[in-house]
Amino acid sequence: MSIFKAYDIRGTYPSEIDKSVAYQIGTAFGILNQGNGKIKIAVGCDTRLSGPELKENFIKGLISRGSNYEVIDIGIVTTPILVFAIKHFNCDGGVNITASHNPKEYNGFKFFDKAAIPVSYESGISKLKVIFDKDRAGNNYDYDHHYHNTDNGSYSYSAPISVTKRTIKEDYIKFILEMTNTNMNSEDRFPVPVVVVIDGSNGSAGLYAPEIHRRAGMTVYELNCTPDGAFPGHDPDPSKEENLAAAKEKVKEVGAAIGFVFDGDGDRLAVIDEAGTTVESSRIFSLLTSRLLEENPGAKIVHDILTSRMVIDTINNCGGQAIPCRVGHTYIAQKMMAEDAELGGELSGHYYFKETFFADDAILASLKIVELLISNSIKLSELVKDFPEYLSENLRISVKESKKFPFITKLKRELEEAGYLLDCLDGVKVIFEDGWVIFRASNTEPKISIVYESSDKRGYNRLKDFVQSIIRKVPQ
Repeated sequence: MSIFKAYDIRGTYPSEIDKSVAYQIGTAFGILNQGNGKIKIAVGCDTRLSGPELKENFIKGLISRGSNYEVIDIGIVTTPILVFAIKHFNCDGGVNITASHNPKEYNGFKFFDKAAIPVSYESGISKLKVIFDKDRAGNNYDYDHHYHNTDNGSYSYSAPISVTKRTIKEDYIKFILEMTNTNMNSEDRFPVPVVVVIDGSNGSAGLYAPEIHRRAGMTVYELNCTPDGAFPGHDPDPSKEENLAAAKEKVKEVGAAIGFVFDGDGDRLAVIDEAGTTVESSRIFSLLTSRLLEENPGAKIVHDILTSRMVIDTINNCGGQAIPCRVGHTYIAQKMMAEDAELGGELSGHYYFKETFFADDAILASLKIVELLISNSIKLSELVKDFPEYLSENLRISVKESKKFPFITKLKRELEEAGYLLDCLDGVKVIFEDGWVIFRASNTEPKISIVYESSDKRGYNRLKDFVQSIIRKVPQ
């Protein structure tokens, strides 16, 4: 199984990714980004236990390519903060060492270019793989060649090379708060501070989100906000209902207006209403969309192909332009930049903003949702109830890694031969008169992702039977 995925490098530690792999990935990244002048790269990591070792060896590999590299080590950060750092420090690119929402045994690398746009397989990871594979075959590297920490917090490898540790927390907090109404507990809007529950999943968002919300005037109850790569509270995937249980109970216990659960690297968000009920990502995306289009009529909004008709109807009804895209942060961000879109979103709980350089910043999304609660002076459950209704289900079926893409290819051929109307932008989407179903291979896990949706119960049941007939064909 290859660790080189559609929009990042990811695998288990140490069986698939260890310090030698990290070193050679750094070397390959250095070769790929060679230039004539000084090249500045920002490097961060999430809270995973393997993060420090992988980061150290990635940097060793990078700076082994020559004296023209300047590395800025920004410590434990969310991926959106890494994006901010590239712009803030005027870097030529950046890397965050993270496996996002995957369990603790995973780690990986997310790459970004000079524009702070994520690098996809097509735009650079495939080239990294070619260099990596060639160098791996040679196996000529000294993985224990160390650089040394100096008294002023910098590293030295050779005289012209610099690796500097920089703190970015305060700069990022100011950047985010400048985009929000920081006087959220103003008496003419809300008589008391808004109470929120924040579950950081023991990932990097826990280092930033609680403080940002407090500075914005909220009363914050924290869960799992201590950085711990063993993820003792629960695994860092907020799309799983079992990982939201503690936050749901806390919201009800303290009478909070809202609860937020972040993933491991702070780019994915689950939202819980005042009754302790999970709010579907489609409703949150629709909420953000409707507000954006009030302020920016006619704006372009990018959505993944799994997105509900609820969102698309909301965009159309509010006078916006809905633009479909492949699933994945690299493709959404690239599409947003190409289209100059204001907002983007995915079914999995990622919300992208033009003002964060097209990053899927879950902290900014959480602040914008609270702003909407305050400006409308109603409960979240009331705020999201009136969007167009659709019946849908989201399934993830386990499959052998080597068989997931061949299965989708075979399914596409079978459905074409059967005469179904298909959309093959990403996976296989079957279009029906009253709904749709999509089958696609996950880019991050050995699973087939299936989503189906209909406008009525009869159509929903018919699609459910259709999906079950396909599931029975998935190789185990």
